[in-house]
Amino acid sequence: KEEKKAKKPMKRSVFWLNIAAMLAVVVLAVFLTLRWTSSYTQHGKAILVPDVMGLDETEAVAALKAKSLNGTAYDKTYVKDVPAGVVVGQRPEADAKVKRGRMIYLTLSSGNEPMVALPDIADNSSLRQASSQLRAAGFKLTPNDTIRGEADWVYKVLYNGHEMHGGDLVPEGSAITLVVGNGEKEKTEQPEPVADDDWF
Repeated sequence: KEEKKAKKPMKRSVFWLNIAAMLAVVVLAVFLTLRWTSSYTQHGKAILVPDVMGLDETEAVAALKAKSLNGTAYDKTYVKDVPAGVVVGQRPEADAKVKRGRMIYLTLSSGNEPMVALPDIADNSSLRQASSQLRAAGFKLTPNDTIRGEADWVYKVLYNGHEMHGGDLVPEGSAITLVVGNGEKEKTEQPEPVADDDWF
């Protein structure tokens, strides 16, 4: 009987020791997991995105790399008087808080003025139709020139004083001049009178 009484306390102590060991393992696992997660996500650490506007692509990527960020050109757009390859946009913007290694997307100046094809309107449209098509294509209209002909009928399309035709390429947003009829009929040459002597 005494041996049985001695075994019971031993079994209980082993049981609680096992429970304590399991709890210690769980606590250690949770602690290590949280620490790894914090390190992996760099919790609480943020980098301010530098302003790379106005730099060329190489300089911008280098400036971002110096801040442990990555930069890549993802789009191009035309900006007047800005040389090709210069950064004219960035996403995220300057001073945004991001994590280390974040990709910063750069918009570069194309340097090339976009060209647009003129619609085929010369001797093919009324003034109202031509004006509507040109404005829809982004062109500006100067005061019309007029010539003898059917009223408000477009006879010519001029760009910088030169006659243009449908399909010709001109810079986007250019000023276009339409040459339209003024409603006066063109003079027709009258046949010269025939002298009576010519009949004989």
